[in-house]
Amino acid sequence: MNIFIGRSVKNKKLVTERLEQLKVESGLSEKHFKNTLATITGKTPRTIRRWYSLENNIHESDIERIAKYFGKHVHWLRYGDRRSVSTAVDQIMSSDHFGAIVLKDDQVEEVNFKLTEMMGLFDKDINKENICDYILHSQSDETIQQCKLGQEQAITHGAHVDEMIMVLGDDKKHFIEATTLHLNNSRILRILFDKGLVESPVDKLPNTPAQTDCDNENKLNILFVDDDIAVCQLYNSMLSIHNYNLTTYTNSLQALNEYRKNHQHYDLLMSDMIMPDMTGDKLSAECRKVTPDLPVILCSGYADHLNKSTAEEFEVSHYLQKPIDSTKLLSILEKISQALPQS
Repeated sequence: MNIFIGRSVKNKKLVTERLEQLKVESGLSEKHFKNTLATITGKTPRTIRRWYSLENNIHESDIERIAKYFGKHVHWLRYGDRRSVSTAVDQIMSSDHFGAIVLKDDQVEEVNFKLTEMMGLFDKDINKENICDYILHSQSDETIQQCKLGQEQAITHGAHVDEMIMVLGDDKKHFIEATTLHLNNSRILRILFDKGLVESPVDKLPNTPAQTDCDNENKLNILFVDDDIAVCQLYNSMLSIHNYNLTTYTNSLQALNEYRKNHQHYDLLMSDMIMPDMTGDKLSAECRKVTPDLPVILCSGYADHLNKSTAEEFEVSHYLQKPIDSTKLLSILEKISQALPQS
């Protein structure tokens, strides 16, 4: 994520409120906490005190350093819960398409209904804290290693997608697509999509719908842009099951460059509204200089930034408020897909 070092946050009061919450969660005294902030950011204790009195600006680069140090999502500090990725996580945890589990410090925090069903846990007398051990007990050493690597990669890079073979609750081997995301506050979300039984010995796993060479009829190739890598990975997993093909970017300028080079490949632009470098409405306008009739979906967690009036002003096809209603999104995608010329 690119941040301009000189850029200051607009809502200093909100950030200081978040810092106060961080202090409580950390268990540090006020003096120790503010000294820690000074060490993290390279600021003087006097500057930190002036943050709290709202006299000094708080720079975006300082927010990123603090978020990384305390294991928080950077949007949580910048904007509050409205921009937290947890709203998308709620959709996953209630999904009947994916098994999902949330871990905090390697301890199970939450398991969704679908995973309980996939692993046949309904009839098992297993405590929540023992679920991971129970699931891994039936897996091969290779699968266990893939799980560990996926978590390490997600912690380092924000997200990781892998394919593996797992034994599920029916005691049979299944092809599984596993998406691992690093969330706020050192939490890990693992999403498991069952792609079917392993019928016979195989050399490699089959391709996902997003990787096939031949697109299904009436489905879309989507250029998806959000400055949060976890959101990109999340919606890539969510939409691939419906055979929508996503190419994701966390940098809007890179996404624009890609569209200018390969615009003929894309049927739709779906973009976050508030991003560094270039906002979603400006990205849409630039892409439409190349393809004037390009369908566009803009998304935002702020009604004042994106509503019916501003959507008309930006001349976008559709807009969605975060948290995104997945049913509404799928309905919009289906309408756009049906409206495309048939090849």
